[in-house]
Amino acid sequence: MKTRFLFSAISFAMGATCVLPLRAQEPIIPPSISKMSPAGMERGNSATFTVEGRNLSDAKAVIFDVYGISGKLVEITDVPEKITGPRAGEDLGAQVPLGKKQTAKFEVTAAKDVPPGIHRFRVQTPLGTTNMVVIDIGSLPEVTASESMAPGSATPPQRAKLPATLVGTIVSPGDADRYEFAGKAGEEVVFQVEASRLGSKLQSKLVLSDASGRFLAEAGKYEDTPDAVLNYKLPQDGIYTLSIMDREQSGGLDRFYRVNAGILPYITGVFPLGVHAGEAAEVSVQGVNLGDVHQVKVEATKSADGWATVPVEIKIGETTLLNAAKLAVGNQFEVLEKEPNNTTTQAQEISLPVTINGHIAGGIDAGGKPDEDYFRFRAKKGERLSIDVAASRLGSPLDSVIEVLDSDGNAIPRATIRCLNQTTTTLADRDSRTSGIRLVSTSGLHEGDYLMVGDELNRVKFIPDQPDADTVLEGMDDLRVAYLGTSPDVHAVNTPVYKAQILPVDAEFPSNGLPVFHLTWRNDDGDPGYGADSKLDFVAPADGEYLLHIKDVRGMEGRDFAYRLTVREAVPDYQLKAEPANPNIPKGGSIPVTVSVAQLRDYEGPIEVEVKGLPPGITANPAIIPAGQKSTVVVLSAASDVSLDAHPTPIEFVGHANVDGHDLVRVANMGADDDHALQLVSVIPPPDVVVTTEAKEVAIEPGKEVTVTLHVERQNGFKGRVPCSVENLPPGVEVVNVGLNGVLVTETQTSRTFTLRAEEWAKPIDQPIYVVAQVESNSPTMHSSAPLLLKVAANKETASRSQSQAAGPNR
Repeated sequence: MKTRFLFSAISFAMGATCVLPLRAQEPIIPPSISKMSPAGMERGNSATFTVEGRNLSDAKAVIFDVYGISGKLVEITDVPEKITGPRAGEDLGAQVPLGKKQTAKFEVTAAKDVPPGIHRFRVQTPLGTTNMVVIDIGSLPEVTASESMAPGSATPPQRAKLPATLVGTIVSPGDADRYEFAGKAGEEVVFQVEASRLGSKLQSKLVLSDASGRFLAEAGKYEDTPDAVLNYKLPQDGIYTLSIMDREQSGGLDRFYRVNAGILPYITGVFPLGVHAGEAAEVSVQGVNLGDVHQVKVEATKSADGWATVPVEIKIGETTLLNAAKLAVGNQFEVLEKEPNNTTTQAQEISLPVTINGHIAGGIDAGGKPDEDYFRFRAKKGERLSIDVAASRLGSPLDSVIEVLDSDGNAIPRATIRCLNQTTTTLADRDSRTSGIRLVSTSGLHEGDYLMVGDELNRVKFIPDQPDADTVLEGMDDLRVAYLGTSPDVHAVNTPVYKAQILPVDAEFPSNGLPVFHLTWRNDDGDPGYGADSKLDFVAPADGEYLLHIKDVRGMEGRDFAYRLTVREAVPDYQLKAEPANPNIPKGGSIPVTVSVAQLRDYEGPIEVEVKGLPPGITANPAIIPAGQKSTVVVLSAASDVSLDAHPTPIEFVGHANVDGHDLVRVANMGADDDHALQLVSVIPPPDVVVTTEAKEVAIEPGKEVTVTLHVERQNGFKGRVPCSVENLPPGVEVVNVGLNGVLVTETQTSRTFTLRAEEWAKPIDQPIYVVAQVESNSPTMHSSAPLLLKVAANKETASRSQSQAAGPNR
C-alpha cells in the first residue's frame, strides 16, 4: 500500500496551558475540529493557525496528506461554556456530553516544493484521530483584508501588490471587501476564488472597476458554482479596484475567502478532454497568460480501468499554473465531432465502440437555436450499450442532456409508469440531493416500491412506523438516486407522489383515474459521482439505425463547452464508500464500518469486502454486500493487549466482484474528495460499553416477528443511557414497535428486548446482523456486537414478488 501522509510529532512550547484529563464519569469522546483560521498559507513559510474543537488535549501528531508539511503545537486552552438544552426532540432532563471545548494554536511549516492547492490533515490524540481538515497551501504572497472595507466606509480599499493571495471574510450582510492594485494596459489579470472547498459558505461575486469607479467586468453573478473566476485585459495604465462580496448579500464568519490574483497562467479550456490509454497525444489548451503554449503533450496511463484521469502539466517559467486541468483516459477508438451535425438529417455516422470528442459551440443558427449534435449508429435488438458524457467532471461548463432517438429522430419509449395510488409531500421543500421525504400518507407503500415524485422515479428504502418521520428513498454516496434515466430534482411541498408500477411500453390496463407516465431513453444528470454529466444504459428494441443526441440542457454554448461522449458495450462496474474513514477502535472492543455502494452499473451480483493494511492486533470480520443490496457492515476489532502507543495506520477497504470469472477490484473512497488520502485506523482506550446478544442465530419467516435480547456492560465508570440500533438488516426486515427513541437501554437498564419483523415479500437469506450501541456525545462512539446470524425463510409471496421485480429497471 502506498503511504501518502506524514506524521508530524507535536511539541509543546514553554508556557502552554496545561489541560486536566477527562473526568472519570465522562465517556470516551474522540477529538474533533470544528473550525480553523486562517484557511491557508503561503508555501516556503511558517504560519500560526487557531483551531477550535473538543478533546484536543495531549495531541501526539498532525498527520498531513503529503510530505513537506509539518505542525508544531504551541498552545492549547480550555474554553469555558455553559451547557444548556436537552437532546433535540428528547426528554428535557437529558444532555449529550460534548467533550472539553478547546482552542489550539499550532505552527505549520510548508516546504517551498509542496504542491500548491488543497491539502488535508488529521490531529492524533490518545482518544484517536480527528475528522479531516482542509488547508490551502498557496504559492503567492498574502494580503489580508483590513477590518472595514465596505463601500462608503471611511476606510480606503486595501492596497495590494499583485500577484498575491487576497485573504478576508465577508462578515456583515451586504458588505464587500475592496482591493486596489496598479495595472498596465494589455495585462490580463486573473482573480480565482478559493472558498467552498475550504468549508466556506460564501457564494462569491467579483466586480472589477477602474480608478473613476466605472464598472469594467464581473463574475459569479449567474454562475451555478460558488467560487467565481474573473479574467480581464486591462485597457490602460492605472489603478483598479477588485470588490468581492456574497452574491446572495449574506455575511458571517463562515463566509471567508482566499483569492489568487495577478497576471497568472490560467487554463480556460482543453481539447480534446481525453486521450486513449497507452498513447501520447497533443491537446490544445486555451487560457490566459500561457505565453506561447498552445499545445501540450500528455502521456496516458497504459490502461483505463473505470474512471481514470491524467493531469495537464504546463510550466510557465517559475510561475505555477493557477488551476489544475485533467483529461480522461479511455480504451475506445476516438473520433472528432464533425460539423454540421446539428440536425437529424446531418447526423454524423459513427461505428461502435467509440469516444467522440466534440463541442457544443457551433454558433446559433438562423432559427435562433444554439448548437446541438447528432450521431447515427447501428445496434442489434437486445444489445446493451453504455453511453457516458464526461464534461463537467473535467472542467467543462457544459450541462449535458442526452437521448437516443429512432432513425427519424423520434423519441423511443422505454417504459410505461402506471400510478396505483396518490399522496403528496408535506412539511418542507426538498432539494435534489437528500433521500428523506415527508409524505402525508404511507398507506399501501412498502420497502422496494417505486414512487413517481414529479418527473422523478424513486424507490422506497425505508418506511417509518410513526407519522412524524421521513420516508427514506434509495440513495448512493449521500445522494438520492433516480431510476430509468430520470434525474433528481427539487420538490416543493404538496408535490403529488404516486406509487408506481413499471410496465412494458405496450402494456394495456384499465384507467384508474391516475396519471400514466411514458418514459423515453433520455438522461440529464447521471448517477452520484457524475455531477452534471449524463449517462444512459440503452437497450436496443430492434435491429436498425439510431440517433444519439447531445446538447446543453440550459440552451447554452461556447468554445469551452467541450464534451467527451463514449458509446460502448455495457460493462459492469461499481464504486464503494467506507464510513468512518478514520476508525478509532477501542482496545479490546469492536466498531462498525459501513461499506456502501456509491455507484453501480450493469452489475447485480455480490461484492466481497476485505480490509488491507491492518496492523498487528487489529482484525476485520468477513463481509459481503449481497446481490440486490447496497451496503454491508465491516466490524473492526482490537485485541485486549494491543498497544495504545502505535501510530495510526493507513488501511484500504477493497471490493471484489466476480464478473464473468474476472475479479473486478475497486478500492473504497477514491472519489473527488480524496477521503482515501487519510484513511487511518487508530487504537484508543477500552470501550465504555460492550454489547452482546443472547442468541448467536435467529430465524424468521416472512410475515412473522421474532424477539431478540441484547445486553450492555458499562465500563470506565460510564453510567449513561445507551441507544442501540440493528445494522445490516436485509431488505424486508426491520425493527418494529420501538417509538421515537428507538432501541434504548436507559440508565437503569442493562438489557433490552426488541422485535424484528419480516415483510411477506422478504427474500430468503442467511445474513449476519449487528447490534450497535452508541455512547452519546458530540462525537459519538459506536460499539458493535459479534455477528448475529439472521435466517429468513422462503414462502410463496417471496417467489411471486421476486418474479414481478425481475423486470424492474436497469439504471
